[in-house]
Amino acid sequence: MDPQRQRQFVNAMFANSAKPEDELVKMTDEERKEYLRARLHQKMFISGASRQSQFQKKQMQEKMQKKMEEEQAVAEEKRKKNAEKNKKKRDKKKAKKLAEKNEVENVDVNGDDEQVVMVEKDGESDYESDSDN
Repeated sequence: MDPQRQRQFVNAMFANSAKPEDELVKMTDEERKEYLRARLHQKMFISGASRQSQFQKKQMQEKMQKKMEEEQAVAEEKRKKNAEKNKKKRDKKKAKKLAEKNEVENVDVNGDDEQVVMVEKDGESDYESDSDN
């Protein structure tokens, strides 16, 4: 129930619980004072409870807001750490590729006569030819 509707409901209950004017006239002065004092206490209690609930609601909202801000700060911190970690990984990969490329270029630049030659075999290996005997 929204707060405005709740207030209307409580005020309506308070108004409906009041004694009619003709009953107030029939009361003695002491009874009327006691009745009106009790009504005043009721009204003050209702107002106080309303203010207290609004204050508690405001405190709860502030706590939730603060907690959300803290969670966002933690998430942002985590995101930054992950981004930094990923950047380091990328930099390492780039450095490794660059180092490999430089090694290959250094071999060619140095003029080494060694060359890698790939040899293909036409036939079966010696181990496989044992079945021919």
